[in-house]
Amino acid sequence: MKFGPCALSDCLDAILVYAVDLPDGRIAKGTCLTSDHLSRLRANGIDDIIVARLEDGDLGEDAAADMIAKAMMPANVRLSVAATGRVNIHATKRGLLRVDRLRLRDINMVDEGITLSTVQHNQLVEAGDLIATLKIIPYSVAETAVATVIGLGAGEPVISFHALRPRSFGLIQTRIPGMADKILKATEQTAKQRLNQLGCTLVDSRVVAHEAAAIDQAITASRANGPAVMLIAGGSAIADRRDEVPMGVIAAGGRIDHFGLPVDPGNLLMLSHIDEMPVIGMPGCARSIKMNGFDWILHLLLADLRIDAAEIADMAAGGLLMEIVSRPLPRRMVGRRQISNATIGGVILAAGQSRRMGAQNKLLAEIDGVPIIRRTAQAMLDGGLNDLVIVTGHEHRLVAAALDDLPVTCIYNDEYQSGQASSVACGVRHHQNGSHAAVLIALGDMPLVRPELIAALLRDHSSLPDATDRITLPVFDGRRGNPVIWGRGFFDELVALTGDAGGRIIFAENKNAVNSLGWPDDSIHLDIDTPEALAPLKKASPKKGDK
Repeated sequence: MKFGPCALSDCLDAILVYAVDLPDGRIAKGTCLTSDHLSRLRANGIDDIIVARLEDGDLGEDAAADMIAKAMMPANVRLSVAATGRVNIHATKRGLLRVDRLRLRDINMVDEGITLSTVQHNQLVEAGDLIATLKIIPYSVAETAVATVIGLGAGEPVISFHALRPRSFGLIQTRIPGMADKILKATEQTAKQRLNQLGCTLVDSRVVAHEAAAIDQAITASRANGPAVMLIAGGSAIADRRDEVPMGVIAAGGRIDHFGLPVDPGNLLMLSHIDEMPVIGMPGCARSIKMNGFDWILHLLLADLRIDAAEIADMAAGGLLMEIVSRPLPRRMVGRRQISNATIGGVILAAGQSRRMGAQNKLLAEIDGVPIIRRTAQAMLDGGLNDLVIVTGHEHRLVAAALDDLPVTCIYNDEYQSGQASSVACGVRHHQNGSHAAVLIALGDMPLVRPELIAALLRDHSSLPDATDRITLPVFDGRRGNPVIWGRGFFDELVALTGDAGGRIIFAENKNAVNSLGWPDDSIHLDIDTPEALAPLKKASPKKGDK
C-alpha cells in the first residue's frame, strides 16, 4: 500500500486518510475519492492531500476483515457488516465463549495490521453481547497475510461459542449440630437465585444429617422428583475424598471424578456423577451469590463442555477471584424484569363435603373461637394476597357467613360434588379473565398455615425471571406441601382438570417448572379431616423440624 501526500490530479480512486471539512459538507476519512470529491476539494483551494492507495497483492480493509471473519468464526454467532476494517462478532444466545489462546496469539503475530480480540476465555455472555472483534488497522493488508491468518484458523475453531442448556436441579444440604436454620434457608435462596439467573430450576430441596447414610437416602429420594443435576452443600466443607459427602455419593452408586479446584474462592469443590447425573459437592463460598469457582463449573456444565483434569487445571490463570473481578454475570442477567406480589391472585378451596368429620363441617369448626376457613383466609390476606377468591360448595351460605366482613370474593361451585378439580377450575377461571400472572391455590382446612409462609411464597415466586411458567411450593422434610403458586402458563391446564386428582398430573408432566421453597415446620402438610385431627390443634403448635 502506498501512503502519503499526493497531488489532486493523481488522487482519483485513492483513499482519503484524514477527514476534510468543506463549506458544503465533510468528506470522511476512508472515503474512496471520486471526481466529484476532487472537484469540491479543488474548488476550495486544496491542491494536495494525504491518501492511501492499494497495490497489487493488497486487500482493502473491509474486504480483508470480511474474508477472515467468514472463514474463521463459528456458525452459531452473528457477524456485523464490515465497516472501517472492523467486523464485530456477537453471541446469539446465552452461553460461553471459548478461546484457543495460543492460536489466537499466533494469529495476532502474523501482521501488525490484523488484530483479533475477544472477551475472556469461558466468559458467560447473553444473546446480542459482543464477544470478539476483528479489526484491520491500516486501509489494506497483504493478501498473503490474510491467507496465513485463515490458515491458522483452519480445523478446530480459534474461538467457539457454546450455548447454555438449562437443567433442573436438586439441592441437598447437610446439617451439623448447632447450625442455624437461617443459614440453610439463605443457602437455598442463594442457590435458587444463581440457578434462576441461568434459566434453571430447583425442583427439589431437602436437609439431612451430615452423615453418608443420610446423604445416600436423600439422593435416592430427591431423584424421584426428576432433577438432572444434584447439588450437595455440606454443613462442613469437604476436606477429603473420604469425607461424608463424597462417601454418601459413593453409597448412592456414584463415582468421584475430581476433588479440588485451583480457584479461590471455590477450592473445596467436588465433581462426581451417579449414572448420567452430575453431582456437585459445593464449596462453602457457594452460600454467597458472589462469583466463585462453583459458578465456573456450573457454566461449563450447562454448556455441555467436558470438565476434565486439564480443564480444571486451566482455571488456575485468573482463578484468584478475591483479588480480580473476573468474568462477572452479563449486565442483562442482573435486575431482570420480575412480576410483583400484586399480580398474584389467590384461591381457597372451600367446597368439600367434609364427610370424614361427621356431622360438623370441618371448615366451620373453631380453633380459639375462630372458624378454620376464616383463619385460613386471614392468613392469606395477612401474607399479602390482595385478590382472594373463596370457592364454596357444601353449606356455602354458612361458609360465606364465616367470612363476613373479610375483603374476599365467594364463588359458588355448583359442581363441587364431582371432586376438587371442579373447584380448582372455578377459582382459576375467575383469575384467568383478569391480569394476574400467577395464582396461589390453598386448601381451606389448613389452619396452621401462617402469613409468613404466604409472604415467603409470594416473594419467592415473584423473584423468578420466568414466573408465569413456574410452580412454587413449600417443602418440609423432603415432602412437598401447600399452598402452591401456579404461573399463568398453567391456567389452561388447571381449568381442564377433572375428578379429584388436583394438580398432581401437571406436576408429573412439568417437573422442571417446580420451584421449591424450604419451610421449617410441617404446617404445610397438616389439614383437618377428622375430629381426632382437630382436637390437638387447640393446644398444639406445628412440629419443628430440621430446617
